[in-house]
Amino acid sequence: MLETTVATTGSGEMSGVGIAIIALGLVWIAGFGLFHSRAVGKARASEQWPTAPGRVMTSTVVEEESTDSEGDTTTWYNPVVSYGYQVGGRDYQGKRLRFGNYRSASRGKAEAMLAAYQSGAALAVRYNPERPDECVLETRKPGPTYLLMALGGLAFVAAGLMIG
Repeated sequence: MLETTVATTGSGEMSGVGIAIIALGLVWIAGFGLFHSRAVGKARASEQWPTAPGRVMTSTVVEEESTDSEGDTTTWYNPVVSYGYQVGGRDYQGKRLRFGNYRSASRGKAEAMLAAYQSGAALAVRYNPERPDECVLETRKPGPTYLLMALGGLAFVAAGLMIG
């Protein structure tokens, strides 16, 4: 038989705050786990999608800054490619490089990702045959970013158990 020990208040029951923090942690874990699972599933599916010839319209690195609660700033570099392609005589435009998070803390890495996508370059665009407007350039599976973020939810669960 499996036993679970839960921190409790003096009365033997968990406080509402502890339960709320645990619930937040579980939602956090489920949300980021779902994001990762969906991105992996889309990447796998896109391996089988047909391709259409396309052309790069723009290719740039977009800088994004975020500030945490302590005032520390982190800079992220997002490689962004805008491209056009045609399916069944209809023109489409896309911006998805790959499924999942692909930003970098290094401008050099973001620029390296764009090396093959210079403005005007010809490329093969993979598109969903059921929804030709859903497209992607790379079928690479996402890294562990979403999973690592999901694990961060364990901190909420632990805090909730400690608060009890």
